[in-house]
Amino acid sequence: MLLGLGWAVWAVLTAPALEDIAGGWLGQDATASSVPLIGQIPWLGLMAALGAYAIWQGLSRWHIEIHRKIRPWVLGMVLLNAMWVLCLQRGLIGVSLIAGLALLAVLARIVLAIDRSVLVQHIDRWVTRACFGLFAGWLSVIIVAEALAFAAMHHGNPDALMFKGASALALILLALFLCAVTFKNPMGIYLNAGALWVLAWIILDRYSGHDTSPVFATVCLVAAALMLICLLSALRTRIRRILSSH
Repeated sequence: MLLGLGWAVWAVLTAPALEDIAGGWLGQDATASSVPLIGQIPWLGLMAALGAYAIWQGLSRWHIEIHRKIRPWVLGMVLLNAMWVLCLQRGLIGVSLIAGLALLAVLARIVLAIDRSVLVQHIDRWVTRACFGLFAGWLSVIIVAEALAFAAMHHGNPDALMFKGASALALILLALFLCAVTFKNPMGIYLNAGALWVLAWIILDRYSGHDTSPVFATVCLVAAALMLICLLSALRTRIRRILSSH
């Protein structure tokens, strides 16, 4: 697992900029939903967190059932993550999109497994849920943005009003889903936070970047505000439960 994560990080650090691959369709201003660099940076922190998780859960005192249960899925996640990065590095947007969707599906499976399990230790709850929840939330917006770039590359005009409207609709639907998940289970808070980071920087870039789109940004801002309200409300409820249990 550590080897796979390390290779993926090395591949990203040595790869050319996204603007220089796949005809620039993954660049910061290629489409209205393109993700700026600062929105992509958490990937490095998430890889470091997953590496720490791999070391931590391998310690004998933390050998509990949930970690044994999700271990095959975690290994699959690492392989798909490496494949996704490799395809992006080579500019194969279509193949990388398939790998990214498979990676997101595996992460969803891990999230469901963790949500249905009882994590006794506080550190176990925070580390395990944070690692996979934040990664899944962050990746969901990244994959939507990549899918829209792939659609623009083959079938659409990224500057057309209809395409921007469809892009905004896709992000709004994702935001509504994450708002619902935020209250449904303990992992929802992390999913929301990971996705909200990316969406916030997309919005800021559409307001102030080289390829501005204020209408698109405003529509997405409404979705982001709703996500933030749900996140804060869920956090308040969670904190009250923690305080009342002591």
